[in-house]
Amino acid sequence: MNIQAYIESGILEEYVLGTVTPQEKQEVECMSHIYPEIKEELLRTESALEEYALKHQATPPPALKESIFGQMNFEAPAEEPKTEDAAERHTVSQTDVAAPVRTGGRVIDQAFDRVETRVVTPTWAKLAVAAAVLLALFAGWSAMQMTDMKRGNNEMTAKVETMQADMAAMKSRDEYNQALAALFRSPSYRHVRLAGMKKSPGSAVSAFWNPQTNEVLIDVQNLPAPPRGRQYQLWSIVNGVPVDIGMLDNAFTGKVLKMKNTKPGTAMFAITLEKEGGNPTPTMEEMYVMGKVV
Repeated sequence: MNIQAYIESGILEEYVLGTVTPQEKQEVECMSHIYPEIKEELLRTESALEEYALKHQATPPPALKESIFGQMNFEAPAEEPKTEDAAERHTVSQTDVAAPVRTGGRVIDQAFDRVETRVVTPTWAKLAVAAAVLLALFAGWSAMQMTDMKRGNNEMTAKVETMQADMAAMKSRDEYNQALAALFRSPSYRHVRLAGMKKSPGSAVSAFWNPQTNEVLIDVQNLPAPPRGRQYQLWSIVNGVPVDIGMLDNAFTGKVLKMKNTKPGTAMFAITLEKEGGNPTPTMEEMYVMGKVV
C-alpha cells in the first residue's frame, strides 16, 4: 500500500473535521492501528486543528452578556420540551475561514464550528397568520354573500319589472274596455259593423261615427297583420265616392283608433290594404272589410 498517497488524499483531515462517512471513519481508524505513519499523521492533524482553533478564537463583546441576560425571563422559566418538532429545529454550520495552517507538508484549508440553532415562531406571528386566514375566509364569505344578494336583487328587479309590465298591460286593457263600453253606450255615436270580405272572411272591425261632429273611431277585432311596406287604409263612402279618412296604425290590436273626420251623408265604411302611407283611391281587390251605416 502507498502510505504517502493515502495520507495526501485528504481523508485524515476530513476524519478530524467529522465529514467522512461511517465506512470511511472505520477505515481511517483501522489504518491508523496498522500503520504507525498514518497514526502519527492523524495526531499531527488533530493537534494542528486544535492549535488553529485556539489561535483564532474570538472574545465576545462585553455587551453580549447583558443583552442575553436581558432577554431571559428568570421569574417564570419555561420547561424545556422533551421532544422537539423537526420542522422547528435545524443545524447551521458556520465557517471560519482564515490563513491556511501547514502540518507535515500539507495544508488544512478550513475549520468548522458546529452551532445548533432553534427557530421559534413568535406567538404574535402565529396570531397574525391566523388573523390573516380568518380575514381571507371572511372576505370570501362576504363576496359570496354579496354575489347572492346581487343575484337576488337582479331576480327581484326582473320580477318587479315583469309585474310593472303586466300592470301596465292590465291598465291599458282596462282603459280600452272602458273606452269601448262608453262608445257602445253613447247615444252620440252610431255603431257600424265592418264584416270580412272575400279577401279575408274572418276579419271584423267596428266603426263609431258621430253624425253631429263627423268624428270616426274604430276598433279592430280581427285583421291580418299587414306585410312589410303595406298599411291598412280606412274609407268612408259619401254619395258613392270613397273618402280617405286615414291610415291605421299597424299596432292596432287592443286600441280604439281615432281616424280623420268623415263628411256628412256617409253611407258606408271600408278598409283596404294599400302601400305604406296610403293611396288617393282604394284598391278594390284589396278590400278586407266593409259595412253599411244603418
